[in-house]
Amino acid sequence: MDALRLASRRNDVRPRENRPLKCYNLPHVLIVPIHEVKAGQKLALGVMNPQVRDQELLKAGFVLDESIIARLKSIGVVQIFVDFPGLDDLDPLIMGQLSPERQEIYRTVKNAISSNEKSTQPVVKFAAYVEATRNFVKTMMGRPENQMLLDVLSKGDDEVEHATSVAHLALVIGLKLDAYLIRERSRLPAHVAKDVTSLGVAGMLHDIGKTKLPEDLRKYHSLKLPQSETELAEWQKHGQYGFEMVRGGTDATVAAAVLHHHQRFDGSGFPEIDRGENKIRMSGSQIHCFARILATADLFDRVSKAPDGTRLTNFRVLHLLKTRYRDWIDPEVVAVLPQVVPPFSPGRRVTLSDGMEGVVVGFSPYAPFQPVVKRFDAKTMTVLDGSLDLKQHDSLRVVALDGKPLTELEKD
Repeated sequence: MDALRLASRRNDVRPRENRPLKCYNLPHVLIVPIHEVKAGQKLALGVMNPQVRDQELLKAGFVLDESIIARLKSIGVVQIFVDFPGLDDLDPLIMGQLSPERQEIYRTVKNAISSNEKSTQPVVKFAAYVEATRNFVKTMMGRPENQMLLDVLSKGDDEVEHATSVAHLALVIGLKLDAYLIRERSRLPAHVAKDVTSLGVAGMLHDIGKTKLPEDLRKYHSLKLPQSETELAEWQKHGQYGFEMVRGGTDATVAAAVLHHHQRFDGSGFPEIDRGENKIRMSGSQIHCFARILATADLFDRVSKAPDGTRLTNFRVLHLLKTRYRDWIDPEVVAVLPQVVPPFSPGRRVTLSDGMEGVVVGFSPYAPFQPVVKRFDAKTMTVLDGSLDLKQHDSLRVVALDGKPLTELEKD
């Protein structure tokens, strides 16, 4: 890390620890895999330490050289944001993912986990969760760019970031599925049924019960389960623990969603429910619709984190959810995912069917697999023409993402 810190000082910047990201007025951004980065390229966004959250190693405006690029590779940086004139379309889209309101959700979750780890009594300040959720919803309603989840800034590399990402994704799904919520909550007035505040609060708190587990069990999740039956049984209690921590202090739907966020649509989830002398597994519409949305958001974020620590692209995760995990989650929720999670995130490099390279600069929820792109010359790193909306060009389609053929990304 010393080389990076020295380089930062040479450029009159300093690493910052334990500070939230600010919402910057961004330059024009191209997302470049680290193995394609070249000396002389200038950072459009700072480079964060992949091993220490909120520690900025290099600041926006830093000009890279070979030694720094090598160092970034060695510590696990997988991609950077470089300044790329001509891509001003991306500024508001990426700024939306750095909004202060999303950062406030992160801080609220972090404070909750920290407080409960240090206390034998539940410490859940619901007013803070409700306020953070309502502020974020207002931001999303006022800025469409917040109503999506980009694959480049949602890390999910710790439980706080995971809860933040789940809350964010659950909220954008809920806003998109207002008719679904009205139908599923038909006993309520429509304006109450489609209110997603409780869904956002449940998203932030869905794993709060893990703070009551032994330390060595907290690292496990739905795709990385304990191997012994005893440990598995104890780990599965975190939903019940979370339920007991939140019930009575907030809307009952929050407690229900926290309890049942590991239920699966095919009935293979947990916990089992007592029905007199029998225990049953919930399935389908027996599961509260908020819990179904949370289960999808939780699984999406878990699947997106590869075993080696890298993050899969949205395109790859969407494919896995539609194939490998399709029986686990509500098909109506899965169907709406591409409308809120761009298969081809803005800033990503794509190859078109005519062989030309392009950068995604726009996304339509009505045609999520037909993005707006700008062609560019990879050798000269220059934009060649104006925006090209693939919805208007039936003969063109995306065939590769970041240099990888889509046929490879669609392998199960």
